[in-house]
Amino acid sequence: MTLALVAALLTAATPAGGKAPASAVPAVRHAGTPGPAPRAIRSAEDLAALCRALTPPERLRPRGDAVERGEAEARHDADRDAAIVARYAITLPAARLAFAPYDASERRLALAEPGVLPVAEGGSRLWPSEERGLPVEADAGAARRVLEAQRAGRLALELTFDLPDDATCGADPRGKTFTLPVEPVDWAWTDGGAALARGGAGADRPLASAAQGATPRVDVGEPIAGPSEAKRAVLTRAGDLQACYAEALRRDPAVDGVLVVELGGGRIGVAADSTGTPELSTCVQRALATLASPGGGRVAVPIRFELVAPATAAAGTGASGR
Repeated sequence: MTLALVAALLTAATPAGGKAPASAVPAVRHAGTPGPAPRAIRSAEDLAALCRALTPPERLRPRGDAVERGEAEARHDADRDAAIVARYAITLPAARLAFAPYDASERRLALAEPGVLPVAEGGSRLWPSEERGLPVEADAGAARRVLEAQRAGRLALELTFDLPDDATCGADPRGKTFTLPVEPVDWAWTDGGAALARGGAGADRPLASAAQGATPRVDVGEPIAGPSEAKRAVLTRAGDLQACYAEALRRDPAVDGVLVVELGGGRIGVAADSTGTPELSTCVQRALATLASPGGGRVAVPIRFELVAPATAAAGTGASGR
């Protein structure tokens, strides 16, 4: 999320008098806020097991007496409900997937439809019922890197998906191969584990994590509220902000986003947070706790914590004021 977008969100919530009570400031939540870990689909056998769990109850033929059949149906219903509400993750070889022509004007790379995704040798497939081409926004250079990795046989697709509410699998007459409709959540084209392009809910995530050589950068923006001196005041704690980010990256090497910090009246708080990392927010508040608000009034300053991919990283690191 850009500093300008956060500023716009906060400005829209501020009354005409320029004073915004804390309750009027929107909390910006990170789209990737962790929930239950996705269930991994690692093979065609895993997909077959999922498809068995998704079998509609009317197709079941449980054995045993009336009690045993009733208990089997109840277990299956519970397993099916749990399977439908779960989220899934899979990594697929992408050497044979067909891409549509690159759209230079839209900076868009997508699969040629219908975009059916083979799970493994043997014929089982995933069928995206939404975002069928799994589009990503990429400049021409990034698109070429995706295609070069594909030609070299190294390209993979990392896909996170949900299931439709009425999910069920199509199967061949022998019940050996399956086709499962899925609702893509986020996806990435990768080369040896390194992301080349991302789409869906994770489109704004950094392509490289700190563990993969991305350069961490802390950027203090112009105040959303209060005098320009507030930015310079926050920059006096640049070293502390860098240390907070370094600590957050040790916990999660892919953390990035924007914090909007409010100072004034002897108090400090976070008005908006797109990092999804409470520990980073707490550390930043601690680093700025003794900072006096310029002029004594309320100020709000955006601080961006950013990971820059190795190919585009600036020569220097640290905190900057743009």
